[in-house]
Amino acid sequence: MTLLEDYLKDLEQLVNFEAGTSNPEGVTQAAQYMKKLYDSIGFSTELVDLGPEVGRGLLATNKPGAQTYDIMLNGHLDTVFPKGEAARRPFRRDAEKAYGPGVLDCKAGILSIFYGIKSARPEDIKRLSIAVAMNPDEETGSTHSTDWLVSIGRRAKRVLICEPARPNGELVRSRKGSATYRVEFHGRTAHAGNNPQDGANAAVAMMRFATALYDELNNFETGTTVNPGVVEGGKIINAIPDHAMVRIDTRYLSDAEGRRVGERIAQLAAQTWVKGVTATTKREFWIPAMPLSDNAKELDQLLTKAAAMAGFEAHFVDAGGAADGNHIAEFGVPVCDGCGPAGDNMHTDREFLTLRSVEPAVKMQSNLYSLI
Repeated sequence: MTLLEDYLKDLEQLVNFEAGTSNPEGVTQAAQYMKKLYDSIGFSTELVDLGPEVGRGLLATNKPGAQTYDIMLNGHLDTVFPKGEAARRPFRRDAEKAYGPGVLDCKAGILSIFYGIKSARPEDIKRLSIAVAMNPDEETGSTHSTDWLVSIGRRAKRVLICEPARPNGELVRSRKGSATYRVEFHGRTAHAGNNPQDGANAAVAMMRFATALYDELNNFETGTTVNPGVVEGGKIINAIPDHAMVRIDTRYLSDAEGRRVGERIAQLAAQTWVKGVTATTKREFWIPAMPLSDNAKELDQLLTKAAAMAGFEAHFVDAGGAADGNHIAEFGVPVCDGCGPAGDNMHTDREFLTLRSVEPAVKMQSNLYSLI
């Protein structure tokens, strides 16, 4: 069999597991399958218990007990799809594409890591210390696995995140940070017809606040964006609402800017938007930015050379979405993302992997081992 034929045979097995994040058993099945693959090439493997709410993670390394790693590679085992989706539309392929739940995000990526190692020069794999960490909950924010990933990534000299490449094959050299906030407004209810003056309208306060922060903080030129994405308020139409809520998504190119935005959200929320209405602000989560550091530029240059050796020209983009690599880059470790094969329509029933992108991604990874 050719590399692609072997790869697709394994990919079919992975895609047909019911591996949505909320189905720990199915995610663990995917981890066990990948464990067998790494066992077959002599790597030391461990299924990692990250709590009862998620499936097992997988750590595979050629140097068990290593204190540092020449390279860490990461991809996630879970998908966004509910249990039963893989049975409803299992893996299929045609001459150009492969389809199925998570076929691109991120089953194609985790397999590219294995085949990149398997097809690398044996002397390079013997020389280097390599860690492969696959987490089970990326699609829900890696809540259970971030600390584990960071504990490995901080000991690595460089990190590849094998999320999908962009549809045209670009790799991701930097990512914005992301934080979300929940602001709740507490007012006083009253009858909307008989005595509206006795109420304090929490919904109006929320709307005025949301409009103000949207107008003030969005700056597309500097890359800062603020999106009041979820709003709730009131229960019935003929009463003054005494409660309202807005959840806000923020994106930023630097952590300093992210902190500034968060402080300003809290300041704006503390203002009086409607007399008698108060507000509470809670930051729900924080993901640091992944800037293009000098160290990351050096890694990108190595990947550019590795891609050229594989017969194609590497291109890089800056992304607005945050991912697992952001947490590792916070500690100064060079990270490049989007190093898996390409495709499109992730998180939908139209998701596909572009078959011609598989071998270039695998060969780029295997060539990299000879350059580090």
